[in-house]
Amino acid sequence: MLWPFELHRSYHRRNDIHARFGGQQQGGISTPADAPGIFIFTGHGAEQVGYQDVFEADGSFRYTGQGQLGDMRMISGNRAIRDHVQNGKDILLFQQTKKGGLVRFEGLYVCGGWKIEQQPDMNGQPRQAIVFTLVPQSGLSIEAEDLETDAPDDLPLAELRERALKAALVPTAASPCIALANVRARSKAVRDYVLARAAGACEACRSPAPFLTGTGQPYLEAHHIHKLSDGGPDHPASVAALCPNCHRQAHFGADQVILNNELLERVKQLEK
Repeated sequence: MLWPFELHRSYHRRNDIHARFGGQQQGGISTPADAPGIFIFTGHGAEQVGYQDVFEADGSFRYTGQGQLGDMRMISGNRAIRDHVQNGKDILLFQQTKKGGLVRFEGLYVCGGWKIEQQPDMNGQPRQAIVFTLVPQSGLSIEAEDLETDAPDDLPLAELRERALKAALVPTAASPCIALANVRARSKAVRDYVLARAAGACEACRSPAPFLTGTGQPYLEAHHIHKLSDGGPDHPASVAALCPNCHRQAHFGADQVILNNELLERVKQLEK
C-alpha cells in the first residue's frame, strides 16, 4: 500500500479516509479491517477527555491511548498500536485543529514503546493511562553508511530470522530517546535477516547483486514494501532485498503499485 495522503495536507475524515479505507469514524484510533494501516486522530477536544498528546522536541509524539473513563487496558485500538509492526500495519497520524474541521496528515509513525502513567479521565478522576511514544518514519530513512554495513555473516539464517521476528515486538519505553533507540535496533535486526535471506540475489528481478561491498558481501538494499520511504522496523514478510535499480523502480516507477504487490506476495511465500 502506497498511501495517497500528502504531508501536512488537510482531508475530510469521513469522505477522504473512511469512505476509501474503512475503519471507525469516531474516536481517536481507527482500525480498518481491510487496509494495512491504523489511523490515529489527535488535536481539538483531546484535552477535554483527559488526553495529554504532545509533539516532543525530537519529533516524536506522545499519544495517550484509548479509553475515556477508568484505567486504560491494552485492548482494541491500544493493542493495535502496540502490535502494528508484527501485524503489518502502518500508523498514520492526523491532527484536527477545530471541531468538525478537516484533519491534517502529520505523517507515518512507528510505535517505539509505551508506558503507564497517571492522568485524569474525562470526569477528572485519576486513572492509569497508556501513553505511547511514536517515532516519525521520516527520521528513520536508511543512511548511506547503513546500506554499506553488511549483515553479520557468522550467524545462521534461522537465528537471524528469529531475531527479526522478535524485533516486531514492542517493549515498554521510559523516554523518547529510548524509544528511538528501540526502533533503530529493531530496524537493523529485520534488515540483517532480509539481506541474508536474499542470498546475494535481488528478490524482485532475481539477478545477482550488482557488485560486492568492501568486505566482499553482495550489495542489496532493504525495501519496506508498505511504506513511502525506507526506515523503521517492519515485519520480515513485508521487507524485500532489492538491487538499486529495482529499489528505485519500487518507489518511483510507473508500475510501482504492481511491483510492490508482487513483492509482497513473493516475500510472504518465502516467510511461510
